[in-house]
Amino acid sequence: MTTENLRDYLLTFRQGVSNSYTQIFFARNSRMGILLMLVTLFDLYAGLSGFIAVAAANLAASLSGLSRQQIISGLYGFNPLLVGLGLGVYYEPGFVFFIVLVFVALFTLFVTVALEGMLSKYGLPYLSLPFLAGIWIVTLSTRQIPNLEISERGIYTLNEMYALGGTPMLQLYEWSNNLQWPMAVKAYFRSLGAIFFQYHLFAGLLVAIGLLIWSRLAFLYSVLGFAAAYLFYLFTGIAFTELSYSYIGFNFILTAIAIGAFFLVPSAYSLLWVIISIPLLAFLTLSGTTVLEIFQMPVFSLPFNLVVLVLLYQFRVRERYLQKPGLVLFQQFSPEKNLYSSLVNQHRMLHLGKIPLRLPFWGTWQVTQGVNGQHTHKESWKYAWDFEITDEDGLTYQNDGSKPEDYYCFGKPVLSPADGYISMVADGIPDNAVGDANLKNNWGNSVVIFHANGLFSQLSHLKNGSVCVQKGQFVKSGEQVASCGNSGRSPYPHLHVQFQSAAEIGSPTLDYPFASYVTRDKDKLIFHSSDQPAIKEQVMAIQPHHLIGNAFHFIPRQELIWEEEDVTDAVHRWVVETNAFNESCLKCLETGAKAWFVRPNDMFMFTHFEGDTRSLLYQFYLAAYQVVTADCPSLRLEEEITLSVYPNRLLKFVQDFAAPFYRFLGITYKHTQGPTRNTIEGSAVVLQSEVTSSAFGRIRKKTTYRIVADQNGLVSLSVIVDETQKNYRRVD
Repeated sequence: MTTENLRDYLLTFRQGVSNSYTQIFFARNSRMGILLMLVTLFDLYAGLSGFIAVAAANLAASLSGLSRQQIISGLYGFNPLLVGLGLGVYYEPGFVFFIVLVFVALFTLFVTVALEGMLSKYGLPYLSLPFLAGIWIVTLSTRQIPNLEISERGIYTLNEMYALGGTPMLQLYEWSNNLQWPMAVKAYFRSLGAIFFQYHLFAGLLVAIGLLIWSRLAFLYSVLGFAAAYLFYLFTGIAFTELSYSYIGFNFILTAIAIGAFFLVPSAYSLLWVIISIPLLAFLTLSGTTVLEIFQMPVFSLPFNLVVLVLLYQFRVRERYLQKPGLVLFQQFSPEKNLYSSLVNQHRMLHLGKIPLRLPFWGTWQVTQGVNGQHTHKESWKYAWDFEITDEDGLTYQNDGSKPEDYYCFGKPVLSPADGYISMVADGIPDNAVGDANLKNNWGNSVVIFHANGLFSQLSHLKNGSVCVQKGQFVKSGEQVASCGNSGRSPYPHLHVQFQSAAEIGSPTLDYPFASYVTRDKDKLIFHSSDQPAIKEQVMAIQPHHLIGNAFHFIPRQELIWEEEDVTDAVHRWVVETNAFNESCLKCLETGAKAWFVRPNDMFMFTHFEGDTRSLLYQFYLAAYQVVTADCPSLRLEEEITLSVYPNRLLKFVQDFAAPFYRFLGITYKHTQGPTRNTIEGSAVVLQSEVTSSAFGRIRKKTTYRIVADQNGLVSLSVIVDETQKNYRRVD
């Protein structure tokens, strides 16, 4: 094994162990991992048992060829960790114990992999079900192993604390126990400690600190969930003492974090579902305890697992109210990042996963009837558009407009909105005289194109004899299929466009957006992504800009090297990486920062950033947050940037607590595309953007960026703050 391979293996091992501790809270945070590991060491043998279980499971996962990414994330280690902690608390250490421990850790890993395969088909997590399987089976079977002795630790806790850290540790422990806090508050912290089999207040205080380090929202929802449980227990008269000292309380805490802040986007709706889950958890806790007492086994986290899995499955199969609450679609292992990304991407990312459908014509057309139209486009057929061409005076025709040929759109090419197969063709229906309508053949000459299962486009009122495709033929996006006409129920020449789920002409319409287009408002161009044109809007199909498209066409393993002007040895090296899920990012080799991006049609956009915000990559993330790769000089674009990268950490810390209910911070991104400049050296285009940070509506910071691209790709990046400008030039 080379030194580099050994270093890589040790890094993987360290990350896998650390994340195994934090994964219990669904987190990935190294500082939190160190703190939680220290908490488990309050019972030294329990902490050691947990560590051995994690190490054995991760080593076995690695030797078995399981996913390296899953090992690093702690997903294969946290259930063996819990089993190890539990067994370390219940049994005295010894040779037989550690042999049993290793094999139980392996068994828990095997159960983890099996449940992962079964539940992932339904988009569900396995949570701590492997832990339950491992600890219950071992608890039952080890009663027949006489060489395993029940532990007596915990009886003389003061002595154990003194042995662990001397007088200072003993004083801290006594201080925490002597705090004159309400019983509910103490019960909350003891329940946090009980997650790691540490049944005292001091451990819970440290776990709470770790929770705050990772996520303010997770901490908030854990408090709210536990408070709701406390009130429910008081209201129903259930003995609250059980909640104060045992593992029962953490079922409410973990459920509140999972449902309120992690798997669902944190919001008032997710909090409502946390409150709804409280009685279910209480009933399952009481009934589970009654049943399992027969076998002298604790209920552990069974209620948490059952309630979370049932609720998540319900949210995945629903058909309506998809954002009440919304599921986290791209997990960033941070409730704050999940929430802030969801807020800015609800509209911005709507096109992802959809078949991109374009406007079926060239040039600029006007919407003369849109969704829920004035004359037609009603009820089941409301999602449709009529398009015509107008002149500078807003007229749709020349001369006196008495003939179809007078209309600007008549005879213009009609294009396929996307790749697909021709499903239906109707042709041979005469074009109407202006002002007349053919009600017998309502749709007139039409073409229906199959794009994907359940997605068809219909183009109607086409010119008689102009259909140039036949049923079953494959057509490319932008390929001409006919010409605009005046057939069917069409008193004036126009193009009718609708999307539908069936192949028959005239099928009910689908609420489906166009992938991208530009609207013209006087001299201002506005870019629309995954949107639907409105009546009277001047819409324009856009053409790709080869300079911009090439500049933002990043290839896996491609390296980009930047130098800062007038600064020696200021080199910034980036590399393009793609993970197993086909997600791409730019990675800074100096800082390890990553800027994740996607390349939908006509756009380049960053989805999120992680790492050092002092790096040049972070500035580029802001500068090119969303770039239109189409040829649209004077185009202006405005978007909101996720608050995860808000520059003032103190303000963001406060905002995190209130974010699901009220937001007082904002980051705005404005982008302008300049005209293409042609020189002796070739063509170049300048992209300018402005990022503004605000608090309570007042601007706190403004940064201006300028990116230059030519036929060789990205050329330079300028960052301007106040009157200070830094220039960077690409040198690779």
